[in-house]
Amino acid sequence: MKRSILSEAIRFKKTAISSGLVMVGLASLISIALFVASGDDDGGGGGGPPTPGGSIDLASADGLVAGLETAATFFGIVALALFALSVARDYEQGTIRMLAAAEPRRALLLGGKLGTLTLIVVAAVIIASAVSIGLSFALAPLQEVDTSLWTTSDGVEAALAATFSVATASIVWGVFGATLAIITRSAAVSITAGIGYLLIGENLLGIAWDQIGKWSPAAMLDAFTAGGTELVTYTKALVMLAVYVAAALIATFVVFERRDITD
Repeated sequence: MKRSILSEAIRFKKTAISSGLVMVGLASLISIALFVASGDDDGGGGGGPPTPGGSIDLASADGLVAGLETAATFFGIVALALFALSVARDYEQGTIRMLAAAEPRRALLLGGKLGTLTLIVVAAVIIASAVSIGLSFALAPLQEVDTSLWTTSDGVEAALAATFSVATASIVWGVFGATLAIITRSAAVSITAGIGYLLIGENLLGIAWDQIGKWSPAAMLDAFTAGGTELVTYTKALVMLAVYVAAALIATFVVFERRDITD
């Protein structure tokens, strides 16, 4: 497994750097936008720029990582594209034959690839979190946002929890992307299908089934990164995501093991 991870890490070097830069850029832009919006509020003091999930109190303990939390869905899209592209590209370019010849144990080959991609995503989220936190401290005085709660134990806990939640959710997005890539063997199809379903498909299904928000993958991801919602608790979201990821990984490894790679 170690050899497989190191091999994949070398192959994904440029892709990893590009994905990391995109995540850092997104976290930076969104953090800046949130603080600029807070400065436009009549109330001042970090009263809360509007976001899709409601207003954010930047002066609260979790205001320190508001930019990171707001960027969670975008991080997930980047992770899904990274996993799908990296997995499907081997089929599209024919390199899967050489990889399978070098490492005939397919489970180890796929496990090394997914492990490498997971490490890349985690590292990118941690760096993006650090950049977002740094920008928050830099921008807060300019917008007269009270930062006293940021340096308390609650603030530190909120920052760690947000980083963990965003990293975990991004990995879940990535696993879904890898599953679609193994099944379709096409980067374009898997990325389009994955993003389309998670962002649009479930909203359309919700028209026919009003309970979908309590069970669907996208709803679980939203609830998990938000620390729980009125419909779904954090614990339920965590358990459901674990079930979805387990099912996706089983399907991915079974298909990869049993289907002829030359098809």
